Amino acid sequence: MAAVELRQVRKRYGEVEVVRGVDLTVADGEFLVLVGPSGCGKSTVLRMIAGLEEVSEGELTIAGKDVRGVAPRDRDIAMVFQSYALYPHLTVRENLAFGLKVRKFPKTEIAGRVDEVAKVLELSGLLDRLPKELSGGQRQRVAMGRAMVRRPKAFLFDEPLSNLDAALRSQMRVEIKRLHRELGATMVYVTHDQVEAMTLADRIALLHRGVLQQVGRPDELYDRPANTFVAGFIGSPAMNLLDGVLVGEPGAPAVRGPGLLVPLLPGSLPAEVEAGRRVKVGVRPHDLTIADIRVATSGDGFQGTLEVLEPLGWEVHLHVRGEFGPLVARVERQALPTPFGAGSPVRLVVDPTKVHLFDAETGARIGGDA
Repeated sequence: MAAVELRQVRKRYGEVEVVRGVDLTVADGEFLVLVGPSGCGKSTVLRMIAGLEEVSEGELTIAGKDVRGVAPRDRDIAMVFQSYALYPHLTVRENLAFGLKVRKFPKTEIAGRVDEVAKVLELSGLLDRLPKELSGGQRQRVAMGRAMVRRPKAFLFDEPLSNLDAALRSQMRVEIKRLHRELGATMVYVTHDQVEAMTLADRIALLHRGVLQQVGRPDELYDRPANTFVAGFIGSPAMNLLDGVLVGEPGAPAVRGPGLLVPLLPGSLPAEVEAGRRVKVGVRPHDLTIADIRVATSGDGFQGTLEVLEPLGWEVHLHVRGEFGPLVARVERQALPTPFGAGSPVRLVVDPTKVHLFDAETGARIGGDA
């Protein structure tokens, strides 16, 4: 296996720049997920690593070797696409063996590799079936197996689970995670689904409009998002981001805005951040709790009205609207007051240690531990 390195990589189509100076290292044996919304450049980055797109500017190495100008077949990588791309007239065994046959491997070695991969992917009992006789999940495992038999330096996955239903996607995530653990292979995986990114990745690289926003472990992006884009993209439901202004003394800082007052931890702000600065206050839905609106308070929290209640078994999602705009809270069903329904007044509060602050203009994170 091998490390993959990109240094100030750019991709242009005419005057349009779709990848803008990406610096990224995928360590040997690492599972890195490229994630972002449609059109952010993640698939283009993957295709440049594969050699299916040329690098307009910058450096790209695999196992320390500069691969710019090297044909895809000579890069010793294997790619698994969204489409299974299986040969419909060939059996599972023949599909798995096809790439090795083209490269004129000895028959005994081909048979050994196919049997080994079939065992790992639990395909041994399906080797004589045609693709049309397989389920979607089985076909995707055959597509992965066809890549595995080659024993490449790196595996590249381009949204391989997009065509599967929710249950199969969940099952295949487990399969892919297990596969990575057993092979110890370098894997680069592209998806627009942040749940896939969070559950699969050793590290996540989040792209937006061709620019790398943040690279780190899933918990790092979740707990300490670098900016408002990362904060709003990672997490489901998304983080609430509301407008406010810093108020109070350094020893008792807070954020005040329309319909909200959020105390902050003393000493949580850098010295240069002063009262009067416009900010975005970020709160994860599960960090909000319902306060008794009948109890006299200093007005801390978020004052609003319940618009929609979504029951999800043991938990509920509360869609609340106030002067601050829309807000979503994720609470335990047992925590709901009675009676409670659409139109009910709601006061939600948050632990100051769970508050995220971002600059209102740049979107960049402002100090503090999350």
